[in-house]
Amino acid sequence: MQLFSVIMPKMVYFFILMALGFVLAKIGMIPKPVIPTLSALVVRVFLPCLQMGLVFENGTTFGTFLEQSHFALMQLCAYIILTVFGLLGAALFRLRYPQRNSFTGGMVGGNFGFLFVPLIVSSFPAYQGFIPIMAAMDTLYVWTVGLFLYSEGTSGSGGKGFLQMLRKRLLNPMLIAILISLCISSLHITLPRPLTDVISGVGNVSGTIGMMLLGANICFMQKNLKARAGSSLGFVFLRQLAAPLTVFLLSRLVVGESQALLLMLLAGIPTMTTTGLLAIEYHTDVDYASNLVFVSTILSLATLPLIALISGYL
Repeated sequence: MQLFSVIMPKMVYFFILMALGFVLAKIGMIPKPVIPTLSALVVRVFLPCLQMGLVFENGTTFGTFLEQSHFALMQLCAYIILTVFGLLGAALFRLRYPQRNSFTGGMVGGNFGFLFVPLIVSSFPAYQGFIPIMAAMDTLYVWTVGLFLYSEGTSGSGGKGFLQMLRKRLLNPMLIAILISLCISSLHITLPRPLTDVISGVGNVSGTIGMMLLGANICFMQKNLKARAGSSLGFVFLRQLAAPLTVFLLSRLVVGESQALLLMLLAGIPTMTTTGLLAIEYHTDVDYASNLVFVSTILSLATLPLIALISGYL
């Protein structure tokens, strides 16, 4: 119940930000052509700065990763559980290429930057120190196993093209920022206060702008909700209810209830917005991918508080 009372007001806050972004896009104040630029700014500048600020604030070092190895292992297990649920769900709904790609890949890739990070930073400050570790694990798994699932069976899924895409996705600004800041922190290098203030200040706006961009993106997104509505709702049930509660029950046996709740929230976030972009990139079903993003993002406003409520009785 305590977790529910924390998350529910935050999801209302997120909904208002998304609604604001939707309205601004609808009236033309956030034009469709600028959304990719703004999204790139968040992903390549704001979120990396947030990660660096958290590393410096919490004194996270490479040694911290070793100390939290059991937690990192359980996060890996959470992703494996999501992968299994994705494969089982695709079989249950008899999905084939190209819808299968978005279903299984989207089950693994969650909206870590735009939703999970702002939720933890604003609602659970005691667990901010886990975010750099979780971000590194998220990048490594989503852009290896997840990327394979997104591209399975497509013309660009093998050979040199896939390796180039893999290298591009892994060497992203988020992971680079984490590695640089970990080196600085591990070597006990003290940066000038004005520089760290700028890094923290830039990073702190990522959550607000990110949620508004989610709303703006939904405004322009292709939405054909009648197409495979059953599997879209099934995706939400598996990705945002069944899987996170399974992760919670298993992980609390290893890392304790508090960290298990953190992993539950990670497993319960909606699919990442780049699911639609990957569908374009690999020439799969863009409409279906957009549906999964739209439905999972909107329903997460209810499913995240719901799993928080259910976990209190488990």
